Amino acid sequence: MSQLEPVAPEDLEATGPATLAQVMEEEERRVARGEVAHLRPLPTGFQPLDEVLNGGLRPGELLVIGGAFGVGKTIWGLQVARNVVRSHKDNVAIYVCYEHDRAHLMSRLICLESAEAGYGENALTLRKLAQLSFDSADGVGLMSRLRRIGRYGPLVQAIDAYADRLVLVKASGDHSTLDDIRRWVEDLAAMGSQRMLLVVDYLQKIPVNWSSLQAETEVTTHLTQGLKELAMSMGIRAIAIAASDRAGLKAKRMRLADLRGSSAVQYEADIGLILNNKWSIISREHLVYNPTQAEAMRNFVVMSVEKNRAGRNAVDMEYPLDGAHFRIVPTGDFVRERLVDEKGTLA
Repeated sequence: MSQLEPVAPEDLEATGPATLAQVMEEEERRVARGEVAHLRPLPTGFQPLDEVLNGGLRPGELLVIGGAFGVGKTIWGLQVARNVVRSHKDNVAIYVCYEHDRAHLMSRLICLESAEAGYGENALTLRKLAQLSFDSADGVGLMSRLRRIGRYGPLVQAIDAYADRLVLVKASGDHSTLDDIRRWVEDLAAMGSQRMLLVVDYLQKIPVNWSSLQAETEVTTHLTQGLKELAMSMGIRAIAIAASDRAGLKAKRMRLADLRGSSAVQYEADIGLILNNKWSIISREHLVYNPTQAEAMRNFVVMSVEKNRAGRNAVDMEYPLDGAHFRIVPTGDFVRERLVDEKGTLA
């Protein structure tokens, strides 16, 4: 881990009352001392999403993202973590994953980085990485082999530049609780910058240590409130990937209300994003009159900002999905075609 200035407890706002005059005076002193990190949003690295979010995520904010199976939620979450640590040497991120092991997440990042670097047909895939590993019979590891291959040397250097500031956590749905996540965040905060991003993949997988079986809505409420409190008390940014309920999986277009424990998720989240495959939610007229263009829509995801406490909501954006390299192309556009709502009618 790179040695960054530790976050002093006095830098976090204390709980309790203060008059507006006191708040104004304290903020005046902080800005005069150059302590402005808390004012600077943390960009996700996706445009025009960051424009809609007025720069990105702010300290204490919780972003919840949902969508159907395979639409790209994990791809987006891991890519944002990578974007954050790559964008500035003082940024750190911790990716807590209940779905994949650390080696798989590393492989995804290598594939993503190769595609982002513009390697074209030479961009790495899981199959190519596996073949390189199989060929390493001479005692040379995968990363060393990549370094020795001329075209991939710069790729490894790019990853090395942020590798010690991106923490990958293999979490267990049996025993990796909210308390464990808080401890991991506190350990990282003690070593680094306050500009930290926490990503949890995914929310409903976090186990709860209750002796009796609770309703799923109560569990989700407890977990969502816990992540929001963690973000607020530590002054970090948090992203929670959330699963849909059964009705949501059958909906024509998934919405924030379709996430499991939706009332708590909708209330606690500062930002609510939903991913849908564009082909699935486009108005049928676009599919009938331009079938070639319609087929291309299968490779696009629509990112809908359904809640945004810091700016606009009800905004639909589209991004190309590069699934082979675990990447969503970070420069998208606002959706111009007509979409359907969850009932299959025009939005």
